[in-house]
Amino acid sequence: MSKRSSSPAMAYDPFGEPVEIVCQDATNAGDRRARNVAVIGFWLIAATLTASRVYLADEPVSQMVANAHAQVAAFITAIL
Repeated sequence: MSKRSSSPAMAYDPFGEPVEIVCQDATNAGDRRARNVAVIGFWLIAATLTASRVYLADEPVSQMVANAHAQVAAFITAIL
């Protein structure tokens, strides 16, 4: 089994100039994974809020508040 050497690999750019390629170590991979999770979480929350806003936008706010008040009152009445 071969081990990676500590010296960077050499490659060439389109003009033929040598370019050193540095491999990413494990900490960079973990940072990339955390960043990807954060991006996915952000867009998931954004999509959820947008979808709920579109769904709730069909009902006027006063009617929505009245329905919520009625549900809370019914719940309290059912408990007592």
